[in-house]
Amino acid sequence: MEMVAVELILWLCFALLLWVLKDSLQNIETELRNYRLGQPGRSATQRIQMAKPQRLMEPMGQYLDQPIYRYAVIDGRHYRFDHVCPKELTTTQLPQTQRWIAPGLIYTEAPLPVA
Repeated sequence: MEMVAVELILWLCFALLLWVLKDSLQNIETELRNYRLGQPGRSATQRIQMAKPQRLMEPMGQYLDQPIYRYAVIDGRHYRFDHVCPKELTTTQLPQTQRWIAPGLIYTEAPLPVA
């Protein structure tokens, strides 16, 4: 009778091990899928997501043969050009008040100036 109990406990431990392994692999698969889609994961080093401006105002220069605009409207909010930062060099997430626009322009939330 003791051998049956020991064998039953071993089979239960094996089933628990398989369940934990399956759960871990699902989490890894989700992280890889999010990484491929450009969505931020749960890690501290996240890639920046590119913002799509609805409107760009006041061209003020060029960067990588693309115009730099002084102001941008993104998701209905107003932003002002802050600095240049290529996406490849940035591995940390931007603050809530900043947006990254291709080819590497950082815009900070700011009200539009009164004309």
